[in-house]
Amino acid sequence: MRTALVTAGEDGDNYVPLSTLAEIREMGMELVCKKCVTEEDVLETAKDAEIIWFFGQCPALTPAVMDQLPKLKAIFRSGSGVDAIHPHATDLGIAICNTPESISEAVAEQAVALLFALSKHIQYHSRVIREGEWTPKGVINSFHLTGRTLGLVGYGRIARRVEEMVAGFNMKVIHSDPFAENSVPLETVLKESDFISLHCPLTDETKHSINEEAFRMMKKTALLVNTSRGPVVDEKAMIKALQEGWIAGAALDVMDQEPIEEDNPLRKMDNVILTPHIAAFTTDFSKNFWAYSVKKLAALMKGDFKKESVNLR
Repeated sequence: MRTALVTAGEDGDNYVPLSTLAEIREMGMELVCKKCVTEEDVLETAKDAEIIWFFGQCPALTPAVMDQLPKLKAIFRSGSGVDAIHPHATDLGIAICNTPESISEAVAEQAVALLFALSKHIQYHSRVIREGEWTPKGVINSFHLTGRTLGLVGYGRIARRVEEMVAGFNMKVIHSDPFAENSVPLETVLKESDFISLHCPLTDETKHSINEEAFRMMKKTALLVNTSRGPVVDEKAMIKALQEGWIAGAALDVMDQEPIEEDNPLRKMDNVILTPHIAAFTTDFSKNFWAYSVKKLAALMKGDFKKESVNLR
């Protein structure tokens, strides 16, 4: 089986660990690696490939390119999100595959850490002390977690781990996900939750789904955590909600534009925590990333592309 590793970043042979490349080739897979900047690069590299593999972004993998690859059976992006793959792949019956298990533990931990830090105003109090003060100006009350309601928007692998991690705090956990059992309407999550954590994929349906109408449904004491994708949230509406007190705070690992603009008001808000899209990057990231990539390629070698996909089931 021929697989083309196409990437907009480093050449695969120079970026992927040699041990990983060897493991892939030793299991009988023909692997061709090339940095692909243009559509022509992808067509040349993947012309006979049954699988295209990439990580990060590959803008050159366009619908027009897919149309010209009749042997292509699967597009595999290492990691969780698949919004970098154009949905035209589904129209062509091409399997879209990923490895969410490689980062799910780390992202779930980041979501919980952000919730804890935001609810206790840890970042704010630390900054006050570093600036030479001891107590903040005005009363800044922290939030108890015990007995409060956590609402999960999206209920995939990461969200379920978040639920397991907070179990010791005796919180009520509800979730909204059209593909999950025991789901409640999004409106219910927005209205009833003290804390809301976003874990849905970025699709046409979810883009800006957390908009002004959604923020107005939330409690004035609500805290929002986003470790999914920045554009799930209407950022202008969120800034307005934070400035005008519709919600109490937000902790964000992802933003609408990355890197975040220098003049973005979120940078200066005391009730906002920002991290630079680093939830997945722990000391175990590299090991897990490549191990699960090899595991997925081995599964795809068996030829049951539908079983391994997120779009053809």
